[in-house]
Amino acid sequence: MNINTSVVQRLRDALLDEARSAGAQQPLASSDDVSGQHQALLERFTPFAETMFLVVIADGDEDPSELDALRGAMHMLTADQLSDDVLTDIFQRCRHNVAEFGIQRYIEMIGARLVGDRLDRETAFTLAAAVAMADDRVHGAEADILESIAEYFGISSSASRRLLEEI
Repeated sequence: MNINTSVVQRLRDALLDEARSAGAQQPLASSDDVSGQHQALLERFTPFAETMFLVVIADGDEDPSELDALRGAMHMLTADQLSDDVLTDIFQRCRHNVAEFGIQRYIEMIGARLVGDRLDRETAFTLAAAVAMADDRVHGAEADILESIAEYFGISSSASRRLLEEI
């Protein structure tokens, strides 16, 4: 799967730019300080963060550029309503779930939360591909995870190619 397309590179650059400029907002301070609206925000966007984070950890190295792209994506998706502390909590739970269930089962679990909306599944996949490109290279393990994500999210190989080219 070739994810090193000009479109994915533009998305990656936008995510990295967003991560660098996100500090000026007043986001939710911590996951313990969650109102009903913020809880709904967490429930809505956590599967996207988890999908992207699986790509970050796929090669065993949490690359700072990939984490920046992931944070940028989450700041964009949530209009800066989730702080880096909340994202860190999500990442810690993701690490725990991967250790407890294994990465393939965890992908299935995330996919089950996104099953009702094809656009959500495709968006999560596309964002994960952009995060994988954040360090200007896609490791074999990252490509493998992206293929698993596409499979478990019900995205055909032709659809995944189209998504990577049409963002």
